[in-house]
Amino acid sequence: MLSALRSTALSLLLLGFMSVSAQTTGNRNSPYSATKKVTFVQKLADGTTITRESTATEARDSQGRTVQTTTTTGIGGRNMTHTMVMDPVARTITHWSSATKEATTMHMPEPRQVSRSGSVITNSGSNIANAVVGAGDSPIAIGPPVVTAFRADPNVKPARQTDRLGGKTIAGVYAEGVRTTITYPVGSIGNDKPVVNVREIWTAPDLKIVMLTTDDDPRNGLQSTEVTDLVRAEPDPALFLPPEGYTIRDHSPESH
Repeated sequence: MLSALRSTALSLLLLGFMSVSAQTTGNRNSPYSATKKVTFVQKLADGTTITRESTATEARDSQGRTVQTTTTTGIGGRNMTHTMVMDPVARTITHWSSATKEATTMHMPEPRQVSRSGSVITNSGSNIANAVVGAGDSPIAIGPPVVTAFRADPNVKPARQTDRLGGKTIAGVYAEGVRTTITYPVGSIGNDKPVVNVREIWTAPDLKIVMLTTDDDPRNGLQSTEVTDLVRAEPDPALFLPPEGYTIRDHSPESH
């Protein structure tokens, strides 16, 4: 049971990291360090508002390695940190937390492509994000499950509208925004009124990193992640290594 729980937790951590790192991994010669603020606001039917905040730091070195550390407040007000490092050169993903003295390194296989003749081609140039998420796939977002069983009637399918928002400066960096509005008509998800979900993504085109995201969904609440501080310099190499005294355990996809 404990092994299964650890495996599930690892999978969730990997997927969560992919949602913020799939675009940044492998971008060499654009090092930076950043601090992010994550805010979740949920309004209950009786008017009660629940607000949760956490902080995260992330960095990328000139080799294309990325690291993200998230700090959350748990029961009793104790802080816990989770760190994930992706190395596209070594093709590894390493994670550890402050809860244990153990780090886990996942060794990712070379991505393979099948030619028209049926032969397997190894593409060593593809980045590690493609090996995990799949080339061309969208980053996977972790969040509350939403039941969206659509009917065959085209009149009840969700309508999607995308608008470009121009540019603005976030934490001293120029970013360009895109807003996506998804409207679920009456009956599309069992709703008796239209449900509107509005998402915004602001990306720095030169650094190729997301500076701000907001997701306003009446079913789940408002979640935002914003870069509050950014330094364009080579990060400390120690950030990419587990703390001293941690035991490192190696795993590969073939072993699961």
